[in-house]
Amino acid sequence: MKWIIFTGTWRLTNKEVEDDVRNAVRECISNGHGIITGGALGVDYFCMDEVLKINKECTNLRVILPAKLDIYTKHFYNALVDGKITKEDFSKLENTLRTIQNNNPTSLLEMHFKTISMEEYFARDAEEVKYGDEVYAFQVNNSVGTQDTIDKATEAGVPVTLHKKYTI
Repeated sequence: MKWIIFTGTWRLTNKEVEDDVRNAVRECISNGHGIITGGALGVDYFCMDEVLKINKECTNLRVILPAKLDIYTKHFYNALVDGKITKEDFSKLENTLRTIQNNNPTSLLEMHFKTISMEEYFARDAEEVKYGDEVYAFQVNNSVGTQDTIDKATEAGVPVTLHKKYTI
């Protein structure tokens, strides 16, 4: 199975980004490919949610988190408390990650960082590149994290075959 890394921003998306990501996920799965993503909101969430609609067992999904799930969800809970995300966003992300963990624990790959900052997210990007065969990038407003994955993939010789750019 060929594994496609889906990378993109979590902070700011719109219907066009969501539709593009969901369509690309459906196409990848129909072609027998697997999806690797990072487990955040935005592009990552659209990937996970779409895979769950198609394959509840998540046999074609790898979600790489920079920390254990409990630490990761606490990180997003803190974002909720700080007003960076909504309660609805927090709930849908936590429920989706827990569903993936319950349906197929091997689909959730947890790194072992105890705190989460940009440094840990960049380490997670490198981990995605280690497992990926190809990259699909959905880059909003020149997202630094998305660019980090693109740069690491390019350096590792992993092709970036889809790179959509959006301005929102």
